[in-house]
Amino acid sequence: MQPKLSDEILKSLRDGLATCSSRRGLSPEARQALASICRVARDDGWTPEQLLILVKEVCYSSPEITHLTTTSEREALLSTIVSGCIREYYTPRAD
Repeated sequence: MQPKLSDEILKSLRDGLATCSSRRGLSPEARQALASICRVARDDGWTPEQLLILVKEVCYSSPEITHLTTTSEREALLSTIVSGCIREYYTPRAD
């Protein structure tokens, strides 16, 4: 079964994605949202695969991604988001 994120965290991701573009990559707001999601996922024992499935689902259902004009732009941004998510998930925390 796929884990769930709170509505608040999902909204944070969507809001962060709204500030991105395929040309500029991840915005500071998107990086912050990904950091929050990855922190929750690690703390709750999610696998990286579970995290990526959820993030991709959010991306594919998000108007912030689907508004991009071409499939290649959407795919480029999704690739950037997935890479950022993986990097953040595996970055050691400084507690």
